[in-house]
Amino acid sequence: MGGNLQNFEGKTDRRQMLQALGLIATTAVAVSSIPKIAVAFAASAAQNTAGGGRAFPVTTVNHLALGAANYAKSRDFYVDLFGMRLAWDDGNQCALEFGSLTSPNGMYIRPLRPGEKPTVGHIAFGIPNFMSQKAAMKAELERRGVKNIRPDGERGWSCDDPAGYLLNIWVPEKDKAMFPGAAGPCAVAASEKCIAAWEAGQKNLDAAPKASGKGFQATSYSFIVLNVPDISKERDFYRDLLGMKIIYEESEGPEGEFFLRFGQNTLCLRKTSSPADKPYCNQFGLTIQNYNPNAVETELRRRGLKPKPDSKLSWSVVDLDGYQIDVSGTGFGDHLANDCHGSSATCPGGPTG
Repeated sequence: MGGNLQNFEGKTDRRQMLQALGLIATTAVAVSSIPKIAVAFAASAAQNTAGGGRAFPVTTVNHLALGAANYAKSRDFYVDLFGMRLAWDDGNQCALEFGSLTSPNGMYIRPLRPGEKPTVGHIAFGIPNFMSQKAAMKAELERRGVKNIRPDGERGWSCDDPAGYLLNIWVPEKDKAMFPGAAGPCAVAASEKCIAAWEAGQKNLDAAPKASGKGFQATSYSFIVLNVPDISKERDFYRDLLGMKIIYEESEGPEGEFFLRFGQNTLCLRKTSSPADKPYCNQFGLTIQNYNPNAVETELRRRGLKPKPDSKLSWSVVDLDGYQIDVSGTGFGDHLANDCHGSSATCPGGPTG
């Protein structure tokens, strides 16, 4: 991935510890490793930060919104290679899910507009207890001076991050009021318009190709790379408002980056080459079950995808539209953080170390 993570366990201040607990309490794996009293505390709806604001820890990637030259071909690629579940498809665009059946991570795929280049148009994060925190969240967004705050249907907010990159903040649970284009018809989730739009995307599901069973089973995003001009400002936003935990930072030089953990996912903030550059995202990785480096390489080569090693826990390929994606094992981000110090190329043993 060209970026590494450093473990700050034992060095966090009180604010970081509280934010980390708020994050950890949402994941089954991490809950078992901290005291029950900490879990109970971290399960609270929102947390106060050192600056007097509130944090609303995110736990899932509700979806990445991908533009594709042919949405159906891209859909079939991710279904077959990563075992994703087709959740909604109206014949023009679709929603895919993977991991948890009740609080899944996901992906939206839509056709590119004329002249548009493939890019991840926005990221949607899931936050537990969203509906009970909805008003408080808007108040906090406004207090922080966040730009372009607006409803995203009844069960989400849209806004810009400090770099101007579009975010959705939604409920994390699978919900019939969340699908591509839901913001308009689902201003009221129980409305006839919302229900009709949801049902329109259910009619084509059986006709879509199914996974062959020869691919992998994705469980979460191993990482998402967001390229921005000011990584420190972005770090503060995602850490202080969305409760992400810093696991690696390198703020100096043109290759500066921060890695932040939330749930089973990692957000990598990477510095763009020019301060005037607009933020963009065209690289991400997916964690799969039962990762075996040799078996993964063999299957990727069988599909003609020309995999390149991105440490011993990940292979990097390019999808149909040019997105750089990794097929990763559990712990890929932590391996880069603790062993590789920012880049898989610096791992002991090189990119395969």
